[in-house]
Amino acid sequence: MFRNTIIVGFLLIICAAANAAEPKERGFYIGAAVGQSIYDEDGAFGSFGDDEDNMYQVHAGYKILKYLAVEARYVDMGSFSVGFDDIDISVTSIHVVGIIPFGTSGWELFGQLGFGDVNIDVFGLGDIEESAAAAGLGVRYHATQNFSIGVQTDVYVWEEASTFDLSVGGTQLSVQFNF
Repeated sequence: MFRNTIIVGFLLIICAAANAAEPKERGFYIGAAVGQSIYDEDGAFGSFGDDEDNMYQVHAGYKILKYLAVEARYVDMGSFSVGFDDIDISVTSIHVVGIIPFGTSGWELFGQLGFGDVNIDVFGLGDIEESAAAAGLGVRYHATQNFSIGVQTDVYVWEEASTFDLSVGGTQLSVQFNF
């Protein structure tokens, strides 16, 4: 994890040294992200449940205003060990993204709220689908009007059988192409 932090910091310093571009005020965008995910099972499986893995994300959205966007995502959260079983978790979600640009510096802070479906593939038992709430926060740097790099953290939370609050989240490095 420390190595990932160093890599992200190095990339952000490189971006800060480059000439910044003010982000586009409107338009479509696509992006991808990689990072580290964490699964928290709220005690549902005793001490066997919490685990970490790599995560991958693709997203597409439309920036409606300078301060607001709507975004769709698919996230492969990874594979986790729960007791004696392995589970694979993926999320399909829709988000409203609030954006706070820092003038013409190329930097912006963003936060998102959303909802979606969590698909839990339990080895040997099949798929379970749950509805989940989503939230996240991040910072992005626009190297050009059409390309940006960012760091963000997201969490997806759902309730299992009205007993346990399960969640999966992660921190990731993202790239985005604006049209």
